[in-house]
Amino acid sequence: MFGAAALCFVTYIYDPSDPVNLYVGIFIVGIVFLMCVVSFFEEKKGVEVVRAFQTLMPTSCQVMRDGKEQVLNPEHLVVGDIVIVRSGCKVPADIRIIACTDFYLETSSITGEAEPLEFNSKTADAQTTIFESYNIAFNGSFCVDGEGYGIVIRTGERTVIGQIASLTLGQKDKKCKFETEIERFVQFITIMAISMATVIFTIGIIVNGGKDVIRLFVTGFLMVIIANVPQGLPTTVTTELTIIARRMAKKNVFLKKLEKIDSVGATTLIASDKTGTLTKNCMTVTDLWYNNSYNSARPENTGRTTRKRNMSALSTMEWYQTPLLDILNVICVCNKARIENNLTTKTRPPRIDSELNFNAYYDKPAKELVISGNPSEVALLRYASGMIDATEVRNHFHVVFEIPFNSVRKYHLMLVITESTWQDFEQKKRENEEVEYTLMIKGAPEVLIKNCSTLNIEGTPVKLYSRRMEDFNDAYETFGDEGCRVIGFACKKFRALATTVFTVKSETIPMDQWDFLGMSAIMDPPRDDTQRAIQACKNAGIKVYMVTGDHKSTATAIARQIGMIETEEVTTFDNHQQTIRRTQNQDWAVITGPELPGLNSKQWDALLEHRYIVFARTTPEHKLMIVTEAQKRGECVTVTGDGVNDAPALKKADVGVAMGLAGSDVAKQAADIILLDDNFSSIVAGIEEGRLLFDNLRKTIAYTMTHMWPELVPVMLNFFLGFPLGLTPVQILSIDLITDIPPAVSLAYEGPEADIMLQPPRKQTTHLVTKGLLTYTYLFMSMFISIGGVIGYLLSYYLNGINPWELAFTAASYFKVEASNFTTNSGIILSEHEQIHMAAQAAAAFHIAIVVGQAWHLWMCLTRRVSIFTHGMANIVAILAVIIDLLLICLFTFTPGVQYIFGSAPPPWQCWLVPVGVGIMIWIFNECRKYGIRNFPKNALVRLVKW
Repeated sequence: MFGAAALCFVTYIYDPSDPVNLYVGIFIVGIVFLMCVVSFFEEKKGVEVVRAFQTLMPTSCQVMRDGKEQVLNPEHLVVGDIVIVRSGCKVPADIRIIACTDFYLETSSITGEAEPLEFNSKTADAQTTIFESYNIAFNGSFCVDGEGYGIVIRTGERTVIGQIASLTLGQKDKKCKFETEIERFVQFITIMAISMATVIFTIGIIVNGGKDVIRLFVTGFLMVIIANVPQGLPTTVTTELTIIARRMAKKNVFLKKLEKIDSVGATTLIASDKTGTLTKNCMTVTDLWYNNSYNSARPENTGRTTRKRNMSALSTMEWYQTPLLDILNVICVCNKARIENNLTTKTRPPRIDSELNFNAYYDKPAKELVISGNPSEVALLRYASGMIDATEVRNHFHVVFEIPFNSVRKYHLMLVITESTWQDFEQKKRENEEVEYTLMIKGAPEVLIKNCSTLNIEGTPVKLYSRRMEDFNDAYETFGDEGCRVIGFACKKFRALATTVFTVKSETIPMDQWDFLGMSAIMDPPRDDTQRAIQACKNAGIKVYMVTGDHKSTATAIARQIGMIETEEVTTFDNHQQTIRRTQNQDWAVITGPELPGLNSKQWDALLEHRYIVFARTTPEHKLMIVTEAQKRGECVTVTGDGVNDAPALKKADVGVAMGLAGSDVAKQAADIILLDDNFSSIVAGIEEGRLLFDNLRKTIAYTMTHMWPELVPVMLNFFLGFPLGLTPVQILSIDLITDIPPAVSLAYEGPEADIMLQPPRKQTTHLVTKGLLTYTYLFMSMFISIGGVIGYLLSYYLNGINPWELAFTAASYFKVEASNFTTNSGIILSEHEQIHMAAQAAAAFHIAIVVGQAWHLWMCLTRRVSIFTHGMANIVAILAVIIDLLLICLFTFTPGVQYIFGSAPPPWQCWLVPVGVGIMIWIFNECRKYGIRNFPKNALVRLVKW
């Protein structure tokens, strides 16, 4: 555009007699400057949306230096420092643990392991990897329990997390498809504009015998280039990106790169983590099994209905007859989760006190407990605190000995005495008398049941004969099949001397003849809106892969609950035959991570044909492998991740999605977008917005490119047939740079069509500008408006007494400044002034036909498939844009002074009816076209104009 302005100025210097070239040059410079200012502020708004979330909290750590504990910034740590890591703190560097107490670390950001792991200071075997030694705590791990001391062995980029971060962030960013498509469109427009301008200018010179070259250059070269270039597109694109970014931010999707919106919309496959994305990331007690029956702990009975009761409906007598109180006591006491404080008031639940007196006091205020610790223990304590006063129970029992849980024992044991016994405990010691102890134990049910001799049923111990063991095994397997973590509870009361010293290896603790109380099912339940989001993906034709480190049965159960899996059959990988076995042609499969490296290309083809796959027991390396193989097969992959090891997959994917709540800083840096709520449904909402961007861009192009032929037709009539010029250069510029801009920008504010998430994803080979779009704009819409412009133009002359055929080859001598008198076929002689006035009226009629015709066309561009009568006209910005255009065309046509600049004059009133008729034809054509797209999408004629 600046080049065109420069040529206008050069032309004016060469021939100062025609000030129009000067006006055009100034006009172009002014409009380009205005567009740049608007684009700058729109892009600035988009950048501000990005910066609003780019804040990081400072960190600190505890270090022993000079014999004193100090608080330092992790950047100041050096190798050899002794670091103290306590519950609730992050490990600030890679450290070798030298001493610890019940030291549990959550290492999901490093290893992908969801559950906290117990670390120790023991020396590992030489062949054990650093990731399996459990005496090395990695930078970025989170301490959920206990305390540990360690010597710093690596800091900064030398740590494991630092090395992965450097590797990931050192990769070059790929040019996204959106940028490629915009560049392709610009190249197409540039080549077409220059080629067409050159051809028309050359033909014009030949027809005019090499005369009047300056005028031909301005009207036949510069104006043709301007007519081809959609000058408002940069502003429109920037506006659309900013609007979509704001809308996505409101839906908890933060875009680091605005250009990635289009890639989100083009997603064909989502590879999602399970924990925290598909699920709530909050372990919850869902069921209890006791009294040889299932009892629901869920607010609503959403699973099995047989032999299940809701415990809030138990009567007072049932409380007496069940072992539930003993289970709740074990949960509260044999539990290392911490009750922090009381925060919010809520309605108090039913309660059973230590004397088994049932009191319902729903109306009395209570405090909601804030509980921290191991997720499973927190879930148990939170459940128990909803039924009894957990603090009161803990105060009622005094712990005299404890065996903490570890992965070898698989149980947590406590010996306790009651408050009344505790008061006389010291005296009993002095007198060497016996007291009653209660052994409380929780752990893996299969371990506990081996040491139990009885099963508590309605308060009565019943011997564990084969029938009872079958019931136990059935319940255990049922919970396991549902993807739950199962924890058993047992107890035993015995008497021993108050002076007894209990140790782990002594025989003073009774390790048999326990009474099995029951077991609980704990799981991380799906988010409330996950199932709806999965169904939306199915409707939209988007593949969904669950990629998790959990066990296959757990992952499959969650997949079934959220609707990914709808039958009991499963597709598995056959290790012996090295084939993918697909049961009953199901469209889903389950496979584990260790099986993936053994797949060949054909097996990957067979596996990835499935639309829904559960990848269990996977590592971040497996996730990267899944992304790579899917991309090889033409998928546009959106992948989620939160750990440092996920960063390579996030970088490799077409769209990397990091978790805003649970994600590591490195994952957030590597990702393209960040979910502020870690919710899968937010990804689906982002896909809808991405599709909307692509739709609106196509609508904008369909609208703006339509004005090309209507602007070229009067130039071609003038050059080839010698008709008086139907549009002045200023009128052409006003269309491109003024009247077309507000409607084009208004399309950025258009909402999605009703069926936007019912359409399959667009193919990777689908371009922004297609043959169908070019056919629609150039062959149909441009022709409709061009014909309307020509009719209005000729009608204006006809109403002034000049027949159309009389205008041929008159431009060289008539209807211009210093023109000779023109005599019509009817004998009327027109003076120079009358000829110029008629030409100005005809030009105004052509101008009106284009602007008003485009106003009618705008409403048809609001949708691509859905009828405008179904979609509605709720876009207020579009309504304002049409009003602005109508006011502008009236300003250009009727305002003195402006008329001189534009070379226009008020045409006969009949000329205003022409674009109305054209608009009605445009509506009829488009409604028929959209009907065909909806009902006959594969029809050859429909595909010709489908875009």
